[in-house]
Amino acid sequence: MVHALIQLLLCISILHEAFCDDVTDLPDILSGKNDHHGRNNFDAGTLRSSSSHESTYSKIHRDKQEQLTNRMHRENQGDYGIMVSVHHDPQSPISISHKPPSYPNYRFGPKSPMHVPSIHDPIRSTFGIRREDSTYLSGILTRDKIFSPNDDIIFEEDAILDSHHQSSGSSAHECDLKCGPTEFFCSKSCSCIHSDLHCDGQIDCGPDAEDEEECEITEEMVKKMKSECEGNTLSQHIMCPNTFICIKQDWLCDGDDDCNDFTDETHCGSKTNCSDDQFECNNGLCVPQEWICDGENDCRDGSDESNCTRTCTSDEFQCLDDSCISLAFKCDGEQDCEDNSDEMNCDFPLPNCPEGEFKCKGSLGGMGGPGGRCILQRFRCDGDNDCGDWSDEENCPKRSISCTSNEFKCDDGRCIPLRWKCDQEQDCDSGEDEKECSDIGVNNRECNDDEYTCKDGRCIFKSWVCDGTPDCKRGEDEADCDVKCDIGQFSCPSKVVSPRERRQNYCVSQKHICDGHKDCIQGEDEENCPTIHPCTQGSKCQQLCATNVNGKEECACKVGYVLAADGFSCNDINECEFTNNPCSQTCNNTVGSFICNCITGYILRPDLRTCKALGGAVKLIMANRGDIRQVTLSNNQYTSIIKGLPNAIALDYHYEKDLLFWTDVSADVIKQSFINGTNVKDVIKWGLESPGGLSVDWVHELIFWTDSGTRRVEVSTYDGKLRAVLAANDLDKPRAIVAHPGKYFVFWSDWGPNAKIERSYMDGSERTAITNDGIYWPNGLALDFSTDRLFWADAKHHVIESSKLDGSDRKKILSNNLPHPFALTIFEDNLYWTDWHTKTISSANKVTGKNFRHVHEGLHFPMDIHSYHKARQPKFENRCAEDRRKLKGGCSHLCLPNRTSRRCACPIGLTLLEDQKTCTSVPDKLLILARKKDIRIKQLDSKNPKEVDVNVPLDNLKSTMALDWCSKTDRIYWSDVGKSTINRAFLNGSNQETVIQDGLVSPAGLALDWITNKIYWTDAGTKRIEVSTIDGHQRALLIYQNLKKPRDIVVHPLQGIMFWSDWSADPLIDRAGMDGSQRISIVSENLLYPNGITIDYRNNRLYFVDAGTHVLEFVNFDGTGRNRLIADGLQHPFGIDVYDRYVFISDWDLKSVLMADKNTGKDRKFIITETSDLMDVQVFHRDRKNIRNPCGKNNGGCSHICLLSPLEEIPSSTLPSTTCACPIGVKLTSDKKTCKDGPSSYIIFAHRTDIRQISLDIDYMIDVVLPLPQISNVYAVDVDTLTGDIYWADNIEDLIMRSSSDGQNVQQILSESMDSVDGMVICSVSRKIYFTDAGRRSIEVSELDGSNRKVLVWQDLESPRAIAIDYEMGYLFFSDWGSLPRIERSDMDGERRSRIITTELGWPNGLAVDKHKKNLYWTDAKLHHIKMCDFDGNFHHTIIEFRNEEHPYGITVTSNKIYYTDWKTNALHAVNKNNVTSRTIIAGNLEGLMDVKVVDTKEKLERNSCGSNNGGCSHLCLRKPKGFSCQCPTGLKMKSDGKNCEDLPNSYLLIAMRSGIGRISLDTPEMFDVVLPIDGIHGAVVLDYHYNKNYLFYADVNADAIKRVNMKDYNDIKAIISTGLNTPNGICVDWIADNIYWSDSALKIIEVSRLDGSYRKTIIRSELDDVRSMIIYKNMLFFAVWSNIARIERSALDGSDRKVIINSDLGFPTGLAIDFMARKLFFADALHDRVEMADFNGEKRTKIIAHAERPFGFTLTNSYFYYSDWYNKSIIRVARHTNGVQEEVRHNLRGALEVRSVSSERQPHYFNPCNESNGGCQFLCLYIGGRKYVCECPNFIDRPCKREIRESMLKPPDSDETTLPSIYHDEPPVQRSNDSSLMLAILIVMSVLLVVVICAIILLTCNTKRKEKNKARLTFSNPNYNGSGSSGYNEDPGKSTFFKRFKYDKAQDRVYEEKVLSCGQETASSTMMSSANPSPMPSHHNAILSTIG
Repeated sequence: MVHALIQLLLCISILHEAFCDDVTDLPDILSGKNDHHGRNNFDAGTLRSSSSHESTYSKIHRDKQEQLTNRMHRENQGDYGIMVSVHHDPQSPISISHKPPSYPNYRFGPKSPMHVPSIHDPIRSTFGIRREDSTYLSGILTRDKIFSPNDDIIFEEDAILDSHHQSSGSSAHECDLKCGPTEFFCSKSCSCIHSDLHCDGQIDCGPDAEDEEECEITEEMVKKMKSECEGNTLSQHIMCPNTFICIKQDWLCDGDDDCNDFTDETHCGSKTNCSDDQFECNNGLCVPQEWICDGENDCRDGSDESNCTRTCTSDEFQCLDDSCISLAFKCDGEQDCEDNSDEMNCDFPLPNCPEGEFKCKGSLGGMGGPGGRCILQRFRCDGDNDCGDWSDEENCPKRSISCTSNEFKCDDGRCIPLRWKCDQEQDCDSGEDEKECSDIGVNNRECNDDEYTCKDGRCIFKSWVCDGTPDCKRGEDEADCDVKCDIGQFSCPSKVVSPRERRQNYCVSQKHICDGHKDCIQGEDEENCPTIHPCTQGSKCQQLCATNVNGKEECACKVGYVLAADGFSCNDINECEFTNNPCSQTCNNTVGSFICNCITGYILRPDLRTCKALGGAVKLIMANRGDIRQVTLSNNQYTSIIKGLPNAIALDYHYEKDLLFWTDVSADVIKQSFINGTNVKDVIKWGLESPGGLSVDWVHELIFWTDSGTRRVEVSTYDGKLRAVLAANDLDKPRAIVAHPGKYFVFWSDWGPNAKIERSYMDGSERTAITNDGIYWPNGLALDFSTDRLFWADAKHHVIESSKLDGSDRKKILSNNLPHPFALTIFEDNLYWTDWHTKTISSANKVTGKNFRHVHEGLHFPMDIHSYHKARQPKFENRCAEDRRKLKGGCSHLCLPNRTSRRCACPIGLTLLEDQKTCTSVPDKLLILARKKDIRIKQLDSKNPKEVDVNVPLDNLKSTMALDWCSKTDRIYWSDVGKSTINRAFLNGSNQETVIQDGLVSPAGLALDWITNKIYWTDAGTKRIEVSTIDGHQRALLIYQNLKKPRDIVVHPLQGIMFWSDWSADPLIDRAGMDGSQRISIVSENLLYPNGITIDYRNNRLYFVDAGTHVLEFVNFDGTGRNRLIADGLQHPFGIDVYDRYVFISDWDLKSVLMADKNTGKDRKFIITETSDLMDVQVFHRDRKNIRNPCGKNNGGCSHICLLSPLEEIPSSTLPSTTCACPIGVKLTSDKKTCKDGPSSYIIFAHRTDIRQISLDIDYMIDVVLPLPQISNVYAVDVDTLTGDIYWADNIEDLIMRSSSDGQNVQQILSESMDSVDGMVICSVSRKIYFTDAGRRSIEVSELDGSNRKVLVWQDLESPRAIAIDYEMGYLFFSDWGSLPRIERSDMDGERRSRIITTELGWPNGLAVDKHKKNLYWTDAKLHHIKMCDFDGNFHHTIIEFRNEEHPYGITVTSNKIYYTDWKTNALHAVNKNNVTSRTIIAGNLEGLMDVKVVDTKEKLERNSCGSNNGGCSHLCLRKPKGFSCQCPTGLKMKSDGKNCEDLPNSYLLIAMRSGIGRISLDTPEMFDVVLPIDGIHGAVVLDYHYNKNYLFYADVNADAIKRVNMKDYNDIKAIISTGLNTPNGICVDWIADNIYWSDSALKIIEVSRLDGSYRKTIIRSELDDVRSMIIYKNMLFFAVWSNIARIERSALDGSDRKVIINSDLGFPTGLAIDFMARKLFFADALHDRVEMADFNGEKRTKIIAHAERPFGFTLTNSYFYYSDWYNKSIIRVARHTNGVQEEVRHNLRGALEVRSVSSERQPHYFNPCNESNGGCQFLCLYIGGRKYVCECPNFIDRPCKREIRESMLKPPDSDETTLPSIYHDEPPVQRSNDSSLMLAILIVMSVLLVVVICAIILLTCNTKRKEKNKARLTFSNPNYNGSGSSGYNEDPGKSTFFKRFKYDKAQDRVYEEKVLSCGQETASSTMMSSANPSPMPSHHNAILSTIG
């Protein structure tokens, strides 16, 4: 009651304060209402009531504050007006000083009291107000009715300083005047006035008017203002009720907002009330209901946008604080929700990459992730997308850029025009362009004829002079200006204020002339006003009659007319021709007035001036470099659409298709996604260098873009498949671009030295510059489709301008507040733009530039921006509509609109036929050009003189060098020396594939044998010439001797010969047969850098270019006839080809491709210019000669590769012969046709990302990359010598793989429960895998297929690494890298473990066994040596001592050789055992060499000691020195027979790992996890089990199913619930009634069914949020609910008797568990990082584990508590009866979510009437307590069913407490008398007092002895809970606790509870869980977890 009383008093206080501050304090006349009879009740001078909680006074004061703040009123100007003193305290009243001598000069405005500045306010514009009505005049607060182009212009800056000094010179302390007690002191004028004159509304203190400052509006002031305005009954004025503005009565309902809140324009005419489908604003306006809460202030007073709430959409994620983010940001590695709930329970990235490699971000935007692969460090910042997400190119140094002679280079490498140096404008980011300038600081350049020179030397356009806005810093461009007024307006004359100051003339609208208010400063508009009177009969006046001041009669006209020249007639004024159009879109003049209209898609607002777009509120989408954001105009919030972008610049969208497009200049790509950020894909990813502008044509479905790197404007279809170039010449730095589908125009801006804005039709025709004067940095472009005007922003001149579409009628919109505008967009009447300098989005009126405001601030780097609304993409005629053949515009390919119709265009390589619609089907003569980053094609015989080269759409080109082609397949082939690959694709870029990627280093030359379909290449890195089949499957080595730096290669398959150039110290050009035979040198003199070579097949000549001698030569095939064809004009020739009569050459330095006559070298012509990074050049044609393929029949009889061999005579007319070749390292058999299956003896070694083989059968030692699947980081490798299968361990992917040597049969052997497998060995005899795992600190074994896995050694291991075996001896050897390095030996079953080497060890990396001599070898990288000993550790000595601190790693030995890998030398070495000083490198230049083995298939294996029947063992049979032993897999116990293993552990843990289910046996001591072999698990979050039936149940949140698994047969899997599930996040099994319960977080229900999923029933569906964990005890169901107020509830098993038992101090409750003996409920809190306990009513709540790191699941056994750490993916246990130390049982699991303890004790048998025959129920039997149970009906049943409550005949045991308060209990409550209750209360009080006294005595007695003996034991019990039975929470068995107390241990910084048994005894036990045992890792409370996904 006390609490309720306090709450009541608080409410009364709040209400009192609210009502006291509201309108009740105003006089009655200020609380009037509308009379609803045609107009507002203005006659009473009333204020409209407001629904706001703030007082009307506060609203008025706030409005005045906003007015003055927004208009930047200067206090020292003018001699009358209203001054507002703004206090720092927002709660303080705002004081108003009244300066005018009489009321008619009071002008309040312009904002209405309810105006909400944060809401988009389209009405806050000057449309509908005449030009003179747009701003304030000299700081006077008006109704926005006076036009002043600018405030008073101060000619000199020192004038400001002078005025400042003058005002500050008369401070109060300089005045000695003393005022009397009834006087007010005027400090500034140093005078005294009577105190009654203070705040009387009149100025008495002088011009400073300090007596009227800090005054509040009073009732008297309101009355006075009303009286002065309305005067008497003859007055023609009326006062606005809310703004106090005095207006003429004639202005009511005239269409103009004169009151500035529209109250004078509401309830006009016959319409007095809003209709049912309208909303009535507080000011009386009516707006459609759908405009409510759309983010726009349509009411003008903000009332339509108040009390708005937002709900998340289906593609958004709702944070726990109810805010919404994009669903794509869930688990992206970045915090988007304030509470971090979007990152809960997500998979986080793997650790770092190995040394020398870079970790990519991967799929989780900035946080790495499973997709975050490793790349070589040398690929970092090389300009290529090696990571796939461009994360390797982030934060890279600026690329070197060379500027031209007329440009200035900024420090960041950017080039600006030289004329911008020292122009007093900072153009470089760091301002270096304005450093080292002259002291005068004046721009040295002279202004042009069309420019005006400011006094500081700055140049502005003459069109900016006298435009109303000062552009010179001192404003001299606006001095001496005469403003021209529109017809009917009055021009207030200019006035010279001082020699330095002049007020210019300005205009007053016709409506305000002679209206009784002075609008001119001197009141000229109110002078000489005639007197209007009724016209007399016979008057000639057409409208009004008047008498002027001289008493002369004359005619006058009404507003909207002007007197004609005859002096009698009135002519209509065309307001639509005013300087400022009164309408925002279309204006129609009417007689005496005008009517505003809107274009299609818009509707006229209630103001009758502006237009509102139909279709909901507008949003802004903006590129912010690192992300793309969606900004809401109603507040300052945004939603990221896409994050983790490298450098997003330009964007656009297609509204109807929900498509978003953007460019990325770091990735050089154009991308597309849905507008919600999903389904991201590349559209254009080739041929781009710096795509800075983008525009979408939503009608013809085209995208246009500019590229300042390629200097092109291009167009393509939405999918990027069809593409064309619109402009490629006379462009320097094209930037912004915008398309007008309705006019078929494309506009783009160019930043070049001659900046311009150009326009063409969409096919590139009729290109013209529409604006090229007076622009410098034309950044943004935007189109206003309603007015057909083009807008642009100039970042150099800080201006936004507009023009008509042809460039005419150019107008300046805004030149203030524009430090560096970048992009702009338009919506309705407003402009929106981004600014680099202010990091904001700003807006202003699109016509006047007024109403400037910041929409969004604090941006990272705002780039492009667009208003997102369907009205921005109106419907236009589609000139490319599909015809009946589904062809757009009838074109076979690309359709581009133009002036009259459309033009068809063709894709790469194709030409348009004569019908001008259809493209050729195949390419013909093409020039193919290789550049480093792209491959280009150009038509050679094009009829179009403007034909340009186009890019072949190829991906991920790194450094393209050599080219060739095949006309039979229309394919191109190229080598990439950056990626060390050979690739191919069709000419159109499709079917791109890598042909050869292994064993290449620098494939510089490439040639295609088009007869036998072979690829030849040179490799300067490996110094080889090789050949392969055209698909790369078969490969042979041709030449490897005497090659230094082979460059280019060509083949002549008609004669079986090939040529190549070599850049050796003695450069040469050689020739050999195409099989490598008959090698000779044909050119060896006068060569420097012989680059490209080519063959003239007609004349049998070899052409070559030399980059050193700069010449082009040719020679005959035998070396004779050498001729220098071109000796001048070449600078760095590189590529060359010959076709027809011409030779084609690419030149690096000329940046060109030229052609010349192949015989004379004349007729030179440049066909490609200004193109850098030129490489090879080839001419594609169809004239290659074909002959019969000698290898065509049966592959020439060869088993592998058939090669052409040279003829006897060259040239010759006969066919070449053939030769058979074998793969590298494989020999031919004696028939010279067949190759052996493989080498019989070889070395195999791991090279991080590949595995290589070196044959020992042949005389050369060349490593060959085996064709295995992609490898991330291989550490260990070995071979099964029986099958030849290769096994390897990848310790990034954490798996062991197996494959055949040809890579065809690949299998994953082990992938679960692995951390870091560093060592592995295959026992070919026993068919076992032995491996070390440094992460799990274990040595394990399994069968070769991965089955029967067992942990052999796990104790006393720190970092096991190398491993080796000797099967003959039965020994297992392994090294340990721990703090005490050692080498150990054990039997091969892990028994008899012993340390054989413990001294002189540092980093024992590799181990190898010499099986013949029984010695052990090892490498030590820290001590830099290789040592050996015998198997007992004896004869320990050094074999090799490294002097240069080498880093040996892997090692293997043969009978006479030692092979080892070394990280420092990056090589594989061979050492002769008999001469260790003789070391050779057999494979070098290889980073990251790891394990190495020698395989000899001819070596005989030992006999398997387990025999043919596996030694009689049921599972593992392992070798021992004397026989074998039978072993069980991890976690299983051996049966008593010593041969057979148990099927399951008796006691174990089950763990939900998301993508799997783990088991940890509690029967065996190792406690290692085993992932159960269950297929099809995708999202296992929660699980439970049925012990007796051996069933496992789990819910899969990804598959939306609940499945059942037979634990004795993991193939027996059944989905028991697979429909009607959305997110099953809770599950529990009733093991007695055989029912299963589950929750659905999305559907917010709890259901039950039988164990097979039948008879499904929803038991709880109301008031549920996110149910996460469930547990059953007898008749009770407990479940945890995640919501705004988290809670734990309890119900009966049928869902009845539902009760919230815990709902305070909870974060994310999960992991419910029951202690059956103690009858306690346990639960974890994943937010608060703790585990607690309570009774079943939620009482006696106790912290059991106060510092549990991110717990999710929890379970318990008799001895331990276990919980899962979802973040670190580990299982932690805590002993129940010890000091509470937390022990990590397992870590680095696949996942760690729910955990259950499985044993017979965890599912005890207790009374349940449903146990027998389902309680007699036909469907579901649900126990509800006592003897009662419910026979429940399923949700859906095809036969009659009735729900029944039954009672069992059996009686539960007395010990079974199963009764809950229930509606089913019909026993009446026991009634007790009041006397009995009173007696009982007295007894209880007396007993408590007695106990307290006794305890106090004992405490005092024992206190002394405890000081002497103060030892305590810590347990997990708590003083608030006394368990009973054998639970052991508070007491040791057999001992009783007498009393308890808390103690503080200062040394441990903890508080614990001490239980004392007797005075003379020591403390028996203490209970605690506090900071004494903190978690080993910091708690991240913000790491919120989730199980969805």
